[in-house]
Amino acid sequence: MFIDRQIVSIIPKFAEISSRVVPKHLQQKAITFAINKLLKEHIEDGELDFLEGQFLQIKVNDADISWFFTLVDEQIIVGDKQLTADSCISGDFNSFVLLASQTIDPDTLFFKRKLLIEGDVELGLAIKNLLDRVELDQFPDLLLKPLMSYAKKV
Repeated sequence: MFIDRQIVSIIPKFAEISSRVVPKHLQQKAITFAINKLLKEHIEDGELDFLEGQFLQIKVNDADISWFFTLVDEQIIVGDKQLTADSCISGDFNSFVLLASQTIDPDTLFFKRKLLIEGDVELGLAIKNLLDRVELDQFPDLLLKPLMSYAKKV
C-alpha cells in the first residue's frame, strides 16, 4: 500500500516534467491524434458540433498542464496557447484519471468540487455529458491498461 501511495503521488509530477521536456508540437500531435480517434464516432455523428467556434480549456492544476480544444471541419484541434477559453474544466491529475477511467461518476467529481467548470457552464456540461457516453472499449489498449491500473491505486 505504501508503494501504491508513492506511485499516486509521483505520477502527476512526472506528467508535469514530461510536459515540459517533450516538445509542445509533439504533445499536440499525440493528443490531437488520440482524441480524434477516441471520439471519431461522436464527431461523425455531430455530437461535438457545439464545440465549433468555441474553446474548451482542460487544466490539470497539480501537473501545471493546460490544453485548449476546439472543433474545426469535423476535427478536434488541440493547442496549448489561447488567450481566452469559453469554458474551463480544471482539477487535479487523479480526478481526471478517475473521470477517464469511469471509476467514479463524473457528477460526483463535480459535486465534490474535485473537477470545476468555469466560464460557459453549458459548454462544460456538454463536454462532461459527452465523456459520460464514451465507452472504455473505445480507448486503445496501450492507453487503457495503464489508465485502469493507475485508477485502482488512486
